[in-house]
Amino acid sequence: MQLPNSVINLLTAATLLLSGAAAAVTGKTDAGYFAGAELTPAWQQYLARSKADALLLAQHQQHELQQAGLAKALLAIKAKNFGLDGIHNAAELKALLSYQTVLGGFSKRTDMRQPRQLGMLAGSEAAYIPTFDNGATSSQIRWLAAYYAKGSPDGQQQIELALPKAIHYLLRAQYPNGGFPQSYPLRGGYHDAVTLNDNVMSDLLQLLWDIAHQSQYAWLAPELRQQALSAFHKGVDWLLAAQVVINGAPTIWSAQHHPLTAAPVAARKFEQVSLVTSESAAVLQLLLTTVPDNTAVQASLCYGVRWLQAQQIRDKSWQRSDSGSALVATPGAVTWARFYSIPAQQPVFFDRDGQVYHEVGQLSLERQQGYGWYQTNAKTLLKAWAKQATLRAQCAARLASSAS
Repeated sequence: MQLPNSVINLLTAATLLLSGAAAAVTGKTDAGYFAGAELTPAWQQYLARSKADALLLAQHQQHELQQAGLAKALLAIKAKNFGLDGIHNAAELKALLSYQTVLGGFSKRTDMRQPRQLGMLAGSEAAYIPTFDNGATSSQIRWLAAYYAKGSPDGQQQIELALPKAIHYLLRAQYPNGGFPQSYPLRGGYHDAVTLNDNVMSDLLQLLWDIAHQSQYAWLAPELRQQALSAFHKGVDWLLAAQVVINGAPTIWSAQHHPLTAAPVAARKFEQVSLVTSESAAVLQLLLTTVPDNTAVQASLCYGVRWLQAQQIRDKSWQRSDSGSALVATPGAVTWARFYSIPAQQPVFFDRDGQVYHEVGQLSLERQQGYGWYQTNAKTLLKAWAKQATLRAQCAARLASSAS
């Protein structure tokens, strides 16, 4: 649902005024990760833009409520994976586009099979309107691009407006240093950390790479595809700089990193500061498939793969039951703990009390059953790495040289 041009122009002017005023403020800020930090002009501008975009979202929602004659927004219906696995017809396209926010992004856990009503929230969780969490926005971008060639002339015209808008939202959300928050506009707390958790960072960088290279995006403006490629490389640079170094050796990444310093940070109480295996494997897989010829990437791959190889838990699998969970002897199986401590690099587990535990069986029954404490995703990366004879030889030489 689009605002009248007159309203959009008015709100745009208001946000520009807010952005200009905020950007003019120099020095320290008292907000979240940015509290007390001396911010560069680029970061000042980013934070001002985030505030302005949050205001625009609120103004848009209020305008819809007035149009609908409602005092309170209608609730959207919750659904896993949007109730869709893609766009298959004009009706689904119409419904999905009705949930696109004025900024261009989409929300998570929202049933997008039926058109949104006037005055209804664009997502089932108000704090995640819009977001990148749980595949939100990236999924819709991919679906719109995939459906474009199948759409009617009218449908294609709609996508020609909606898809660039969503991509511009993605570019707008990227931090000046190349990282991505979980949600944009910023909402505070761990959501503002550079987020690898649930593969947010790797998913968005893969999407940017695809926008720049895949044929289904070929109809987009060349300038927009180039911006996507530049944003991808900026994100890769952030990943290379943020790889956690322990005792002088690069390891893998954390689930969340401080947006300014790149230091590992905590999220929920059961997601404390630690190294994370599955998301790190996804990052390494991304680097391996997109820019393996980059010398810095080769070093990152070498150390990251070595770390994952060293931390394999062999001949055991993790099994859950009504009474809890445990590692069970399983010949031939390979798994990894989800989290490893810093700096000890040992499996570590957390409960809702925020305490650190060293055995999964020490957790409450609810947490044992309700979280993936052991995961096997890194197996895919190691299989792909095994096929890279040249890279493996270069890695062996690199490690021998660093050891001498």
